[in-house]
Amino acid sequence: MAISRRAALAALGFVPALLRAADAMAADPLPLVRVSIVPIFAVAPHFAADKLGYFAAEGIAVTAQPVQSGTIGIPGLIGGSFDVLYSNSISVMTALERGIDLRIIASGTPIPEKPPDPGALMQRKGAGLHSGKDLEGKIIGINARFDIQWLVAQGWVKQTGGDPGKVIYREVPLPSMLDALAAGQVDAALVLDPFMTVGLGDPRFERLDWALSTVMPGLPSSLWVVSGKVADAKTDLIRAYVRGFLKGAEWVDAHLGDAAYLQLVAGFTRTDEKLLARMTVGKQPAQIDAAALKRLVVLMKEYDLLKTDVDVDAKIFRS
Repeated sequence: MAISRRAALAALGFVPALLRAADAMAADPLPLVRVSIVPIFAVAPHFAADKLGYFAAEGIAVTAQPVQSGTIGIPGLIGGSFDVLYSNSISVMTALERGIDLRIIASGTPIPEKPPDPGALMQRKGAGLHSGKDLEGKIIGINARFDIQWLVAQGWVKQTGGDPGKVIYREVPLPSMLDALAAGQVDAALVLDPFMTVGLGDPRFERLDWALSTVMPGLPSSLWVVSGKVADAKTDLIRAYVRGFLKGAEWVDAHLGDAAYLQLVAGFTRTDEKLLARMTVGKQPAQIDAAALKRLVVLMKEYDLLKTDVDVDAKIFRS
């Protein structure tokens, strides 16, 4: 009589052991990486890695907690509410100068070297503004002072012949920027996608200039960071997250603009796929550009967002 492989292994005691191991694995959930994100198209690599199983293949599970801005998320990161944070690069550098121990694990999509940008300085149709000099005594809408939009607005005013100190900067939530411009609450507004694309299709508005690539060409607008405590205590976990994230980035870069990409991004941004298809999206860099971060530090010092240098090299997580 033939003996099955299972029976043979059972006779040697292997099957019970294998079954116990399988049961243990099923009962033991994957270690969790808690991620705080701003739900915009730029965080697509994270969602791609999760949906396509790249994180699971690295032996980790992830959760995504939306926040209004990365600046708001930094205290939660330091307080241990989550492990990974997507934040704008200006807030990260400011936090580092203040002695907050952060480690950079990935860079977000850099600002284009030349237009079109993923955001524009916009005005009401026919307002007749052309330069920073024209905006002296007027109001520019930005999402937050001492943040990346504030830096870009000041830089553009200065580079186009105006005095940044003679311009009023009013904080306006990103989704409300076009409404504030239409209502005359601001004279110009730095409008980011998807709202820029909406505004460019609205006859009430027109583009004043591509301020982002004028002021910060090639520089990172955002960074993915962890606290120093998490970097030291959960090193292997963060390395696994970075590996999965970069696989997600490869997928995103290979599928920009196609149906699968648009469906993915529409799912977590709640943005219409037809609108997403009209947006300008850059590729996710595979490595952290330390030289670009150092140029950012120089720019921030020029506009008094930093008083001292930041040792960028010491703050890059080595995965």
